[in-house]
Amino acid sequence: MKIRIIIIVICIILLFIVLAIIDSFNHSATDEPVEADVIIMLGGDQGRLQKAAELYHSGYADYVMISPIMGEFYSQSRGFANVLGIPDEAIIEETEATSTYTNATLTLEMMEELEMDSAVVVTSDWHLKRSKMIFERVNENDFALTYVAALSDEGEKWHERSYARILWFREFYKIWGYRLGLYKFIDIPD
Repeated sequence: MKIRIIIIVICIILLFIVLAIIDSFNHSATDEPVEADVIIMLGGDQGRLQKAAELYHSGYADYVMISPIMGEFYSQSRGFANVLGIPDEAIIEETEATSTYTNATLTLEMMEELEMDSAVVVTSDWHLKRSKMIFERVNENDFALTYVAALSDEGEKWHERSYARILWFREFYKIWGYRLGLYKFIDIPD
């Protein structure tokens, strides 16, 4: 009897591991963009700001919030946004975020202060799943949020990049940390 229980428990654990691994490859289920009050660009590679600029120029929002905005030599800077055709008056700066969790808390607080109701959240395709999970947890249905994936600077999807295994592994353990609620206790910058 004990051996059957042990075998059943081992099978359930193995099934859980297999399902977790299968689920870990599905990162980039992007939404169709819709008109919103603001485009929130989560800091990262140039592809993110390029996608935010594309959405801005297509008329999806009048403002682009960069979280966090960095110095002029970064891909998430006012200068690079200007190069991409986003004027200074359309840029909203968030300066304090150090992780996806703080991106969510700080940008949603700013939206509330600015009396905004909706946003298009732009991040890398490999980062979209975790971003959506944490934004939805922090949001609590206060704002209408849409999530749009950005490709790399060269237009590659996450699994086409030479470092795809590293991206997969990093997101695998981070998404489980977020699922378990560890983001509230450990602020690990992305």
